[in-house]
Amino acid sequence: MPWVADLHIHSHFSMATSKECNPRNLHRWAGLKGVALVGSGDFTHPGWRMELRDNLIVAEPGFYRLKDPPEPEVPGSPEIRFVITGELSTIYKKNGRVRKVHHLVVLPSLEAADQISDKLEELGMNIRADGRPILGMDSHRLLELILNVCPEVIFIPAHIWTPHFSVFGSNSGFDDILECYEDLTQYIFALETGLSSDPAMNWRWSALDRFTLVSNSDAHNPTNLAREANLFKGEFTYQGLKKALLHKDSAEFAGTLEFFPEEGKYHYDGHRNCEVCLKPEETILKAGICPVCGRKVTVGVLHRVTELADRPVGFKPEGSYPYESLVPLREIIGSAIHSGVKSQKVERIYFDLLRSCGPELSILRETDLTEIVKNAGVLVGDGIRRLRSGEVSVKPGYDGAYGVISVLREDDRQALKGQAALFESDTIIEKAKGPLLGSIMNEIAFQISQTENLAIKRQPTSSTFELSLEQLEIIQTDHPVSVVIAGPGAGKTRTLVERISYLIREKNVNPAQITGVTFTNKAATELKSRIATIFKGDKRVNHLNLGTFHSISWRILNKNPESLAFKLLDEYEAREIIEEVLRHNRVPMTAREAALIISLIKNKYLWETELTIPSKVSEIYQAYQKNLLFYQRWDFDDVLLNAVELWEEDPTWLFPFKQQFHYLLVDEFQDINPIQFKLIKLWAKENQNLMVIGDPNQSIYGFRGASASFFEKLGTESELPKAASFHLSHNYRSSPLLIKAANSLISSQYWQTIPENTKIDSPLIVHLEAQTEKSAAKLIVDEISDLLGGSTMIQAHNHKRGKKTGNGASYGFGDVAILYRTGKQALMIEQALAAAGLPYRLVGPIGTLEASTVKDFLTFFRYIYYPDDLFLLRANLRQPRWGFKSTDVDELMDLIRLRAETSTNQLDKILDIEVAEEKLNQLRQFYGVVQYYKAQMHKKASEIIDDWQLRMDPIEAEELERFKKICENYRSLDELFRELPLAAEADIFRKGDQTSGTEAITLSTIHAAKGLEFPVVFISGVEEGLIPYGTDPIPDAVSEEQRLFYVGATRAKQQLYLVSSRYRTRFGEQLPVEASRFLKLLPPEVVEKVTAEYHEGQAKQLELF
Repeated sequence: MPWVADLHIHSHFSMATSKECNPRNLHRWAGLKGVALVGSGDFTHPGWRMELRDNLIVAEPGFYRLKDPPEPEVPGSPEIRFVITGELSTIYKKNGRVRKVHHLVVLPSLEAADQISDKLEELGMNIRADGRPILGMDSHRLLELILNVCPEVIFIPAHIWTPHFSVFGSNSGFDDILECYEDLTQYIFALETGLSSDPAMNWRWSALDRFTLVSNSDAHNPTNLAREANLFKGEFTYQGLKKALLHKDSAEFAGTLEFFPEEGKYHYDGHRNCEVCLKPEETILKAGICPVCGRKVTVGVLHRVTELADRPVGFKPEGSYPYESLVPLREIIGSAIHSGVKSQKVERIYFDLLRSCGPELSILRETDLTEIVKNAGVLVGDGIRRLRSGEVSVKPGYDGAYGVISVLREDDRQALKGQAALFESDTIIEKAKGPLLGSIMNEIAFQISQTENLAIKRQPTSSTFELSLEQLEIIQTDHPVSVVIAGPGAGKTRTLVERISYLIREKNVNPAQITGVTFTNKAATELKSRIATIFKGDKRVNHLNLGTFHSISWRILNKNPESLAFKLLDEYEAREIIEEVLRHNRVPMTAREAALIISLIKNKYLWETELTIPSKVSEIYQAYQKNLLFYQRWDFDDVLLNAVELWEEDPTWLFPFKQQFHYLLVDEFQDINPIQFKLIKLWAKENQNLMVIGDPNQSIYGFRGASASFFEKLGTESELPKAASFHLSHNYRSSPLLIKAANSLISSQYWQTIPENTKIDSPLIVHLEAQTEKSAAKLIVDEISDLLGGSTMIQAHNHKRGKKTGNGASYGFGDVAILYRTGKQALMIEQALAAAGLPYRLVGPIGTLEASTVKDFLTFFRYIYYPDDLFLLRANLRQPRWGFKSTDVDELMDLIRLRAETSTNQLDKILDIEVAEEKLNQLRQFYGVVQYYKAQMHKKASEIIDDWQLRMDPIEAEELERFKKICENYRSLDELFRELPLAAEADIFRKGDQTSGTEAITLSTIHAAKGLEFPVVFISGVEEGLIPYGTDPIPDAVSEEQRLFYVGATRAKQQLYLVSSRYRTRFGEQLPVEASRFLKLLPPEVVEKVTAEYHEGQAKQLELF
């Protein structure tokens, strides 16, 4: 019987590896998988060699076994052995190009590993920072050094086609192996194909015929063992291993077990942004140029193979070994039962199946299917049958988009994977226990999803208009305090732009004395851009003070010497501190809920004396503030608290900054809260030139303490002169029919003002009812295609509602917006757009910044910028990749704080403390990585992320890819770190996979779209539970939700689609839902209901691995 070997793995001393990568866990998972020989990995790291010596003893010649091995967990497990291996990375310049090549080195003994490691250290190589060291030496020199120490070495170029780090890689490799290893090429007799290629791809190049092609897992976690592996029939010793690889014709090497290379995200060529995916042959015919944008396409691994190949596809050389492509067993089980691979249900079935039928590889390859069905069910058995018979369809990945494996078929009852999370953050009223949260919880309960509010860059409009008499009156007013009520589409931004221009041009006001407060940073940027366009190069306008309450306050606070010691937390760092407080106080509340409560206290409850804060909540608040002070941190809301305190103290150095507020203009006034109202009064108190503008009917941020009542309070405020009121009553956006519908939504709201419009052509509003949220997303995409010139099943209804554009207009992608209530709704819509190949941009992080991989990345690189920051050091050391326990981190931080009193050098503080050698080695490893990336910080953010991903398991890098898209909006990581803490989620967006340039469909929450306009608007999820949000919203919540629906409807200029589903996935089950109660408020004569009977297909592509 052939025995299985996986030679390329990593220990917990390598970057981005599991702490479970220790000898006993590797032994355990080798048994579960059916692997007889496991590479040790990382032989150059002294800590790992010590651990190997503590756990292994010599068995067969050149192989090691575990001391006191446990009894096998599953029947048929092989006797497991270890062989000493390691991966060495070389970076150097040769023949005018930078080369980056990785090598898999297999040795006959730990003593040989000691000698090679000593030689490398003598040459000044840093082998202690990472289990996979990066060596600044030529590959030829490395091979020569190792051969001189250990002639019996098996030296294998690793994952030979990986673009960035391999001998044939397109970015930094060679076209000929002789160019790399020169006269020592004769000592290389095996090549590792890597996850991105299989033997068939390599058979196309005759230059590789003499080499044995091996495959290994490159596992960073014991559970990933044998995702690729090798089969041997020869002698089970080191010499037997070498002989099988050296003598290709001996039949002692029996083939390989493979990963599907097509799933790699750089398999084919193409441009995601241009929706172009090309086979290598197609790329060659097009001379490597994208047919859409005219730029070079991103070349994939298969292209690189094709570039060097001298044989056609399908060629099989004589004497080639067989190979099998497999899918991990837990992936097949998870696909069958529609559950995550780490779920308890999948784990239970997986281990039951192993205990009954034997190791995983045996089950996948040879176990009788009847036994599998008996122990795991028909669907799992059918999935394995399909795998064995080759009934696996593959959609190759390209230009950073992962490929997709389709294995199983499913019936209509099975819901889309992952959508059960849509209502995970349902109203938290049900979670409240007793009087703990009091009135605060009632106020924010229905709004837990509000923190997903987003914003987008304003779309350019083609409409031009002269200023109305109403606008002119506002622009030219001399009243010291002015209140402007401006409904949707009334030209509010134009009025603000012209007001500022009038003050500069006609009143000779110094631009440095004008402050404009906007709701988002992007709105401030747009306002400044429009003013700059008017003044055409006049540099005076650069001195305008434009921004949000927070950004304006932060700029001033940074001039205060007492504030310089404090750094600003982003909301995710703040939650970590909140979690500490909740654990210490044993409070049954999530950090997300507590963060909302603390924010409400700071923005509202501290400023309204008639409101009381429950004692337990007050304790949590005080403990949180104490922790912030300890770490010398401010959170987002502290910026305004400290700004108010500073203004009330009125230090002499503040005088120059007061001059910036001679003229103060505040946009979106309906959404200010008590502390912001306090700041407005302080800023305007002495100069008393204040204009506020907004729409009470669009007040939708009550969960943050905002209230439209400040319009009335400003009119009666004793600290300011009496306010003059103005109205903008003409609509320049929406059709009369849309205005009529909007009127019906706010008829029961106080302070009703709805502008008029003289446009006459107007299509009906369409209420599109679908069967499920999946079919709703598909129908939205189909209708967009129809609007842009395609055709869909909905055309059958066109005779009812006539010409859809109303005025014969043609639409582009940028004319369309899809709005929704919560960010999680975007996932299904995004998938449908991507499947249709339509370009889009998605506003907001939608969980990306909360992903552990992204948070770890941000924490690590912030520390590089702020190396004396103990809070960031602590947060980094708590990351699992560095191997410290929580108690270890606490102990280390205490010692480091003591050292901080006698040393100003952070490296001294860390590496000169008296701790166990093991912990000190872990610290050295951490600092080795810090020093490496410190030298990379001049690069673009995307390049740094790419490098970071290459050092991580790429299977886990999906959220980092999305984060990279967000980073495209920043010039550097430095700019990102400066702007992110002050950015509302409203200021963050990323392009979709098929998107280039600015012409794209917009995906946004309704909150984020406020202030914007689009010819065509789809509002998705117009259902009870979403609009209004929650299972049983309180009356105030319903009123605010009604205003939110009004905001969404009035974003449309010409066409409005209201989309609902009859069934929606909730808690893993499709449940019936009712259309929103707000639909009943719309006049029947303006709405046409279309019920679509769209049936979802039977097949589903399952993303495996």
